[in-house]
Amino acid sequence: MQIQIYPCGPVAANMIFVAKDGSDSVAVIDPSDASLAEIFLNAHNKTLTDILVTHRHFDHLLGVAALKKATGARIYISEKDAEGLKSNLVSLSMTQRIALDPVEPDVLLHDGDTFEAAGLRFRVLETPGHTVGGITYVCDEECCAFVGDTLFADGYGRFDLPTGDFAALKHSIQDILFALPDEYRLYPGHEEPTTVLHERMSNPINYEASPWFD
Repeated sequence: MQIQIYPCGPVAANMIFVAKDGSDSVAVIDPSDASLAEIFLNAHNKTLTDILVTHRHFDHLLGVAALKKATGARIYISEKDAEGLKSNLVSLSMTQRIALDPVEPDVLLHDGDTFEAAGLRFRVLETPGHTVGGITYVCDEECCAFVGDTLFADGYGRFDLPTGDFAALKHSIQDILFALPDEYRLYPGHEEPTTVLHERMSNPINYEASPWFD
């Protein structure tokens, strides 16, 4: 499996390209810069077939509409967060005075769904807490998962934005993500990758009984 990570956009959201070894097709997770994505595709002679979105926030959606228009790639998102693709209010882009072009998703996802993208098999875990429709894309054959803003290396996503919920976030991390095998590599929506074992042992969510601002 080939994985390329590009932090970009106003808050350095990770745009992650994934492809099966030897394949000309590629999928992108949370494309935050369409221009950079097209440079990558042209430089590596890849065809974008799939756009996987982890949650509704604008910093993870900035390149979705333009890439859909340019490539026709299929857009996947949780049904619970899909309105973020069409509403600047829901995506919070209005808070940054950014207007996102609305775009319709092709596939609305739910917990337990499986699908193939760029020759790789993914299964969907609903991991709410940062947003109500936050999802994780697990690729079991490659022992990895793409967790969006649910979990960070030695940290976790904020829950004080609309539809955020600390109890749900803690459940998503401790009972869902930490149930993955120790060796699974976790790719967050910001900052560096980590592993299930490392986070199970050291993530501060283990010691948080209540939100930090209580």
